[in-house]
Amino acid sequence: MKTLLILARHYPPAISGGARRPFLLAAALRRLGVEVRVCAPSLPEGEPGWAVPHANRDPSTAPAQGGFNLRAVARDWLLWPDPDIRWCQRAANLVIADEWRPNWVLSTSPPESIHVAGRRLAEALGARWAADLRDRWLEAPHRQERRRLHRRIGERSLAQRLLPQADLVLAVDPVVASEAKALGGRTVHVLAHFTSSAPAQPHAFAPGTLNIVHAGSVALSDPEARLEELLTPFEAAQAARPELRLHLVGRINARERGLIDASPAARAITAHGPLPYEEARSLMAGADALAFVASGKMHVPPSKIADYLAFEAPILAFGDGPWRRDMRVPTGDPAAQLAGLHKGQGRNVEARPDTDITAARRFMDLVATCCNEA
Repeated sequence: MKTLLILARHYPPAISGGARRPFLLAAALRRLGVEVRVCAPSLPEGEPGWAVPHANRDPSTAPAQGGFNLRAVARDWLLWPDPDIRWCQRAANLVIADEWRPNWVLSTSPPESIHVAGRRLAEALGARWAADLRDRWLEAPHRQERRRLHRRIGERSLAQRLLPQADLVLAVDPVVASEAKALGGRTVHVLAHFTSSAPAQPHAFAPGTLNIVHAGSVALSDPEARLEELLTPFEAAQAARPELRLHLVGRINARERGLIDASPAARAITAHGPLPYEEARSLMAGADALAFVASGKMHVPPSKIADYLAFEAPILAFGDGPWRRDMRVPTGDPAAQLAGLHKGQGRNVEARPDTDITAARRFMDLVATCCNEA
């Protein structure tokens, strides 16, 4: 593989958990000699590719409107597999109009409509197609619309027509891979979440404080996750230990903002909002502990675990679900671990993450295998 087109709905400078994976992969592949161009709603300055503006590039933090909404009903029945299909097709049109012809096209979801455009691009450009799945398509969906019967039937049919056409299907874990195979994916392999291989400069927190960092959104990433799972034990611990500080890095919704403002520990909580990846990594590198919250619907911990495992701070895992059986998740009571936190405590899990270079090499090996078997 000498040339690759990455089609991504989430990519820097937009800040989201989904932006990290294609961005790190693109940079690592370039270091290994692959010419990579990216098509996304926006691109970093100097990034080769196509920036195709999206009207809703960043997710809304406002609560969903109740009552009947004719536009929402129309979107539900007319836009398949999701409303982003309009942007995906516009992006594909722009790339097809260009003269550049890559060896491979990589489309990375969610949203799943990205794969409709990915297949179309590969066909139009005479390239092979790899579909990268960061989440399950139909099982335990985050989008509530996908729970409706007509959606489940229609999208299953679409997925079963689409995925068998991919030359390569990548999945972030075995559960996602299993669903992809059940939907007809032919060459399915796991390419686990990975972290940056670049060193991070630790942030200098205020002297005399113990700092817990939570990176990424909670309910905006998983609608069933609850910030209270972290907030309540932090409030109890901070009442006894005023040196404790909580840093929330990422978007929070209106409900979560209200919980923070009403918290008895509000003065010890900093909501940083979304930060560029390297700034977030700096906070992680300087933290005394790294926290995440996950709901019972999740089969694995959030993807931020790959970044957390690159550092030496203990991980505090709040919530309950099948993800607790993952070897990357620490055992024990997170509330007790928070209450007993001390400086220099060190890591509490043995697992180490894959890096971007490791992932890029694996991707290149899988591509080479596909080409040899063709």
